[in-house]
Amino acid sequence: MIVDDDENWIFVSKLLLKRVGLQNGIITAKNGLEAFTKLQDLASAGDKKLPDLILLDIRMPVMDGFGFLEKTTKTDPIDLSQTKVYICSSSLNPGDKEKAALYPIAGFLTKPLTKEVLQGILG
Repeated sequence: MIVDDDENWIFVSKLLLKRVGLQNGIITAKNGLEAFTKLQDLASAGDKKLPDLILLDIRMPVMDGFGFLEKTTKTDPIDLSQTKVYICSSSLNPGDKEKAALYPIAGFLTKPLTKEVLQGILG
């Protein structure tokens, strides 16, 4: 899942995911609320698996990345324990990294994302 309000970033991220072999089932959302709603729909469907990977921007309209993390960590039946959540941001603010560390994320990636970075996090 790619959660970002920048259409260009979503396009590039999808290309990179395809280059590392993840071309099927890429879900996109333009803000945290849209992403949360999509996860809620998947979780309530029962048989649908939640994403293995979420690339999450911090700064977005409607609901930012931190709002998304806050809401998903406190909402049943959404269980992201098997999902790697990476914040992908161009922010250089140390406070953003400190705040991100309060949530169960796999890491904080600085934009732009590269094929090599993606291969590294996917193992």
